[in-house]
Amino acid sequence: MKNIFKKLLRNDNWLNRSTNLGVASSRTNNTIYSPTLTLSKRTLEGLYNDDGISQRIVESVVADSLKGFINAEPELLDELKRIQAKQKIYEAGTFGRLYGGALLIAFVDDGQELLQPLDQKRIHKIVSLQIYDRHQVSFEDKDVCQDIYSEHFGKAEIYKISQPKQGYQTDEEYFEVHHSRCFVFGGKHLSTTAKLHNNGWDGSVLQACYNSIRNYGIVNNSSVEIVQDFVQPILKMSGLSDKASSGELDAVKRRLEVIDRSRSSQNTIMLDSEGGEEYSKLPSTVSGLSDLWEKFSENICATTGIPASRLFGKSPSGLNSSGENDLKNWHDIVGSYREDQIEPCLTWLLEILQNQHSWNNKPATFNWTFPALHNPSELELAEIKKKYAEIDIMYADRGGIEISEAWQERFGNGEFQRDIQLSTPDHEDDEIDEVRGLQGN
Repeated sequence: MKNIFKKLLRNDNWLNRSTNLGVASSRTNNTIYSPTLTLSKRTLEGLYNDDGISQRIVESVVADSLKGFINAEPELLDELKRIQAKQKIYEAGTFGRLYGGALLIAFVDDGQELLQPLDQKRIHKIVSLQIYDRHQVSFEDKDVCQDIYSEHFGKAEIYKISQPKQGYQTDEEYFEVHHSRCFVFGGKHLSTTAKLHNNGWDGSVLQACYNSIRNYGIVNNSSVEIVQDFVQPILKMSGLSDKASSGELDAVKRRLEVIDRSRSSQNTIMLDSEGGEEYSKLPSTVSGLSDLWEKFSENICATTGIPASRLFGKSPSGLNSSGENDLKNWHDIVGSYREDQIEPCLTWLLEILQNQHSWNNKPATFNWTFPALHNPSELELAEIKKKYAEIDIMYADRGGIEISEAWQERFGNGEFQRDIQLSTPDHEDDEIDEVRGLQGN
């Protein structure tokens, strides 16, 4: 009896040997994680070019982060437009997410070779911006920075760029470029070990959601098959088995063709009653198909973090019918991408532009900001203005601010401002003078 109790005490899970529950041979214990093979360049390229959902997954974060581009001086915006900065950043960010990395290279006329560091003091002009995905970029171990006190430690200092020749030639041309002339866009973050096995690059954002995309595609294609077989005609013919075994199958096929032609032309089928034939149609059911689509699409949204309204263009459903939480989470994701990728890229690019000697009409300031990710509706904007007005009135009633100055700061520039700076109210100076006068008496 003691041995039995000891054996039971060693078991941490529920156990039923008659039903195989909890034993080593159970379905649950034999279910383990199997890593998905790393998607090849050809597969990623095919998904991006041919599958609309995959394309949206790759592009949506980059597109929303660049929506409205930036707020800046007109001269600065014109110069950015000259070098197609928005389009090039969009392409580099897209290929970075698709393949796990991409280079945005600034071809700058500074009197130096591409292999040499960019000389900020001798910049004549940015000639153009070009994009190369990670499969066109390589570097050797000797080109990796080994200085632990350098902010570039562990990263390549020289990149080798391959570009195929034009036309039908399969040979490739190579050139080398210093890292100061490049900005690296990444993809899905990998562990340190996985990144080393991936030649120092990030992973594709499609890797983690590949199974969800594949399953959704299977459901869609299977649904098409169901629709095609929505009505299944059935022809019963006496002696069909005997005719098939006696080699008269061709006659049966010809009979089916006659019936099909008569149905197509007159929508009516004429049968010989003496032949013992019977023709009927059995409809296939499609009930529950929309719910099935919904579940598989929700799985894609869960694995990518992209709300259904953005990925599939449909209204949110369920308990959170307003979709506010989904949009807030999505804006957080886009805001993080802006902060991690777009902002550093623009900072690097604007420093080069600012040092151009050939730029005569430079703007008075190089300050810039991102536009809001969400533009409120007229009703939402009215509610916001109302709340700020109530706050201003509350402070004004208590003598904290001058209401006329608050109105001027909020609306004086022709556009409503949330953040304003106000001076000290005049009546406080009057009170201070009055106190000093009493002290003098």
